[in-house]
Amino acid sequence: MDEGTAQKNGFAVGDTVGVLLRGPAQQFRIVGLFGFGDRAEFGSVTFAAFDLATAQRAFHADGGLDRIYVQRAPGVSDAVLRTRIEGALGPGFDVLKADEAALRVGQPVRAFLGYFTGALLGFAAIGVVVGAFIIFNTFAILVAQRTRELGLLRAMGATGTQVVWSVVLEAFVVGLVASVIGLVVGIFLGIGLLALLRGIGLDLPDTSTVLLGRTVVVSLLVGVVVTVAAAVLPAVRAARVPPIAAINGIRPRLRGDLRGRLVGGTIVTAIGAAVLFYGVDRADHTRGLVDQAQVVALGAFVVLVGVVILLATVARPLARAIGRPLVRLQGVTGSLARANAMRDPRRTAITASALVIGLALVGLTATFGASARASVREDTGQGLIADYVVRSGGLAGFSTEVADRMAALPELAAVVPFRFNSARVGGKVETVGAADRSGIDDVVDLDYVSGRAPDDGGVIVAEETARRLGVTTGDSVQMRFSRGVAELRIDGVYRNQNFIGIFGQTVPFIVGAATADRGFGGTQQDTLVLTRANPGERAAALPAMKRALGADFPNIGVLTRDEFRAEQEAQVNQFLTVLIAILALSEIIAILGIINTLALSVFERTRELGLLRVVGMSRRQIRGMVRGESVVIAVIGGAVGLGLGLLWGWAFTKALQSQGLTVFRIPVLEVLLFLFGSMLAGVLAAVLPAWRASRLDVLEAIATE
Repeated sequence: MDEGTAQKNGFAVGDTVGVLLRGPAQQFRIVGLFGFGDRAEFGSVTFAAFDLATAQRAFHADGGLDRIYVQRAPGVSDAVLRTRIEGALGPGFDVLKADEAALRVGQPVRAFLGYFTGALLGFAAIGVVVGAFIIFNTFAILVAQRTRELGLLRAMGATGTQVVWSVVLEAFVVGLVASVIGLVVGIFLGIGLLALLRGIGLDLPDTSTVLLGRTVVVSLLVGVVVTVAAAVLPAVRAARVPPIAAINGIRPRLRGDLRGRLVGGTIVTAIGAAVLFYGVDRADHTRGLVDQAQVVALGAFVVLVGVVILLATVARPLARAIGRPLVRLQGVTGSLARANAMRDPRRTAITASALVIGLALVGLTATFGASARASVREDTGQGLIADYVVRSGGLAGFSTEVADRMAALPELAAVVPFRFNSARVGGKVETVGAADRSGIDDVVDLDYVSGRAPDDGGVIVAEETARRLGVTTGDSVQMRFSRGVAELRIDGVYRNQNFIGIFGQTVPFIVGAATADRGFGGTQQDTLVLTRANPGERAAALPAMKRALGADFPNIGVLTRDEFRAEQEAQVNQFLTVLIAILALSEIIAILGIINTLALSVFERTRELGLLRVVGMSRRQIRGMVRGESVVIAVIGGAVGLGLGLLWGWAFTKALQSQGLTVFRIPVLEVLLFLFGSMLAGVLAAVLPAWRASRLDVLEAIATE
């Protein structure tokens, strides 16, 4: 046994332990503990090693071998040894060096970790983009505030290029310092994320924190480049202001109106929408989650870019509409708050854009989760008509003896074991289910379009897959199994390919058990056993099944249909918990952006705030005005972002219909809570800037230039 499992479960050499192999649990004596290299703990993964004869007997593989490990003798090169082995074995065997074999064995794990790492990098990119909006806004305001200072530098002989470089170098220093701080904070956030994953039930190996040199370099490089890039445009604008105008306090303003943004944003949004709808339509003709989602994701990103461009053109009317309740509630204070949000639509749009991105992703996640839960409920409510589901943890395969024991119970009217494997059909790897024809319709409702359950040598095909392949009942389809190719007759076409009710576990093909035995060979294992009780014996069937399993199959659970549905929904919720926790970081960044913009705006409007105090505005009214402006900006970002998120949710749900997302559901309550949350975020973001604005000394404020 591996040492980590022994330590966690209190085993020692000489103890006896039950091990599940092909059949019921068998008792073995522990004769040693082992690890790999310097690793002795592997998280939820456990290892058991047997002597060769015991392993062959336990796995029903008498005389069979999976691999042979060879150590070359002194003086024999790798190339010579490989040639000799290939000559001795002949064709049909792979002769690999140790590192080549390790790469091949570890490929599935590396692929999974690659997807996971890619997802985390995607969220990191979101944070960088949100941060870029904040940095751009900050430098735009700072440069505008220093117009006179920069004009004096120009008047004293500084060139426009030197002015630009002074701002760029300032951005470089700020970016470098902030990146170092961000890197340190990111390390602690990574440790916290691992703790969160363990907290929600994922058993991860206990390892020390790994910090690669490339991580440090890339983090610092990205932080500095983004900061410098965001500062370039404000610096160039400032350098174009004539020195005399700058000395007189005439700040750089963008030329022209917003018609260019309107035209450009409309074109980009239209292109993104076209790609989005093309991706939804294309998903009907492809298989695999990545293939179905990638074009939709591209379209969603282009739509986001178009919306961000267009936001400045609609910021003023949106602020006017959203701020109307403030005018009614606060009178002059609310009117001024609304006017401040409308004053500079570009700045309002940039500030709100950070929230747009974050809440669009939150809206997508909420819609996706609600649709997944609704799909599970509908599929298990309609497709799954069995009374009980017998399964192992993680839907791992288990011995066919389980179904045999269930079949011997007089309380059960139907016992149907299901097996799921993969076969190549039409150039794609597809999931193939296998079950006995005699009982399949007693435990699942496939909703036949035509035909019936498959005979031996036949197959039934999901309607969507049949349409894609251009086949129907009576035609034939070629399937490449692990033991060879078979031409199977299509006995029927069915609609409900997600009859199990597990997201991502759609079944486009179902063959008979005998066909699967011939095609896949080896010692077959079941994935699920669906059972239906005799009329009036449902209550008695559950304890009878548990007694039949006894202590021989401790990994097998018996769930009612409702319990099985709840288990699938819990897995969806577990996934969404991690996702929303990560997305919350982008929301925090967006709120910091609002705080930053308001604080700079208060500083920029010091004289104006002083004059308002002179004409009779109270400190409380000043605070209310700043809070109102913040709420208007936050609600603009929240409303636009959630609307975009709902569009994305619909598109991804439609694209992933064949993966089990059969229902599109808008979580109305959650959307309203998120919208209220954006208002609350606006209030919280304004606390510090509003307090500072209300504490300004009136005489000093009106004397500020």
